[in-house]
Amino acid sequence: MLTYDDVNDLKTPCYLFDEVELRQNFKDFNAALQEGWSKDSCVAYSVKTTHIPWVLEVSKECGCMAEVVSDDEYELAATCGYAPDEIVFNGPIKGREFFEYALAHGSLVNIDSVRELRWAEELAQAGKQVKAGIRANIMLERLCPGECLSDEHHGRFGFSYETGKLAEAVSELRAHGVMVNGLHMHVTTRSRSLKVYDTLSAHASKIVDELGLDLDYVDMGGGFFGGGPKNVGAYEDYVRVIAENLKRSLDPEKTRLLVEPGGAVVCTPGYYIGRIIDAKDIGDERYVVSELSRINIDHEMKKTAYNTTIFAKSEDAHPAQRLCGYTCMDSDRLCILEDEPELAEGDIVVINYAGAYSSTFTPEMFIQHPPAVYAKGEDGLYCVREKHQPAI
Repeated sequence: MLTYDDVNDLKTPCYLFDEVELRQNFKDFNAALQEGWSKDSCVAYSVKTTHIPWVLEVSKECGCMAEVVSDDEYELAATCGYAPDEIVFNGPIKGREFFEYALAHGSLVNIDSVRELRWAEELAQAGKQVKAGIRANIMLERLCPGECLSDEHHGRFGFSYETGKLAEAVSELRAHGVMVNGLHMHVTTRSRSLKVYDTLSAHASKIVDELGLDLDYVDMGGGFFGGGPKNVGAYEDYVRVIAENLKRSLDPEKTRLLVEPGGAVVCTPGYYIGRIIDAKDIGDERYVVSELSRINIDHEMKKTAYNTTIFAKSEDAHPAQRLCGYTCMDSDRLCILEDEPELAEGDIVVINYAGAYSSTFTPEMFIQHPPAVYAKGEDGLYCVREKHQPAI
C-alpha cells in the first residue's frame, strides 16, 4: 500500500500504478502459462481494461501480447509498439479494413459475427490464404448457475455450441477455403471461479474433438482473479485446471494457450487518489466532498464500498461519513466511511485496487478532464500522463 510520503506531493486527483507490482503480475501469469502448458504461451493483455499507453508498453516489455476489441484499440496497440502478430483481435465490431489488415499481417483474429464469416470467405474466394479463429458461445449459466453476468439470458457473443451454430460456421468457413486455426472461449462471469474455467476448457476440448479442429492456439479469454502479493498462486491454479482438460485433445507443443487478463493483472497495482474539498453536516448526516468521483471508479454505479487508505489530520473517528465526488450529480456518492478518521479539507483518500476499468471509463463532460496518471517505480514517482492529455 502507499504511504503518506508517496501521495502528499502528487497533483490530485490522480491515478497511480505500482510499476514493480504491475510488472510482477504480467511476468507471473506468463510464467504460469509457460510452465503449465508451453513455452510460447502467453498473456494477451486486455487493452480495454486500462488503455493508458504506458501500461501497454509495460505489458509488451514483460513479453505479453495485446488483446483488442475495436479498430481504435488495434491502432493504439500498434502505436505502442506491438507488431501485428503480437495482437489478438476480438469482438463483433471489427471494421472490414482492420479485419483484412489483421489477417494479412499475422494477427490472431477471432471471428465473432456473421459479417466476419462473410468477409473471411470472400477473402479466401479471392485467392487469399486466410487463417482465423472463431469464438464459441457456451450456455455457461446452465452449467455454473449464478456465476454468469447474463443470469437467465444467454451470453451474446460468439456462435452457439449447443444449437449447432458453431459447427455450421466452422463447416461454412472450411467449405470456402478458410483455415480455422484458433478457438476463443471467453465468457465474463461474476464469480471468476475455477469451476468456470474447468467448464470452459472441458468444452473447448469437446469442440476440438467433435469438429476435428487442428488448432494453432486456444484463447481462454479473461475474467480471471488474481494479482498482488495476497493472491500468489491464483494464476497457477487457473492454468492447472485449464491444462488438465485441454491436454485430452491438444498437444502443448503444437497449440499455444492464450489468456486475456485485464483486472487480474492491473487491478491491484492501481490507486485512485484525491483530496477532501469540504465537509459539512446536513441534518444528522455528515457529507464529505472530494476531488474523486464515482464516475471515475464505478462506471456501472453499483459499488457500495471500497478498500481505502485515509491520511487525515484528525485522529478522532467519525461513525459515518458519506464520501462524495466532485460532480454536480446527487448520485455521485462513493460510499459511507464507517468509524474512519474525521475528514477535513486537504486530507487525502486513496482508493486501493483501482487499476482496472477506472481511467478507461472517465468521461470528460463533468467539470474536469481525466486525472493525471503517475507510476511508482524502483527509483521513485514519475508522471506517465498529464491531466489534460487525452485518455488515449
